[in-house]
Amino acid sequence: MEVSSGTFVGTPNSRIRDRLWTVLAERIRDGQAVMIEPATTEQGWTVRTAGQDRWTPADFDGLTLMARPRSTTSRPWRPTNEAKENPLIT
Repeated sequence: MEVSSGTFVGTPNSRIRDRLWTVLAERIRDGQAVMIEPATTEQGWTVRTAGQDRWTPADFDGLTLMARPRSTTSRPWRPTNEAKENPLIT
């Protein structure tokens, strides 16, 4: 079922999920896709990703976290002590 534009939810069996993922990954081109499916892990699920500039799953001591791709055009984040004034506060 498409619950929102481009967001699908369902409970297909693993054979259908694997075939669906194969077709999707071959056709994704410049887009991005994420599939979350049940698994026998600590979290109870696993994730697959496909496409360019996608977040990728990373194992962190048995916990799946998502690693964001590094941007080559933006500056790295640095902490600052600079206070920003709020124009709504007088």
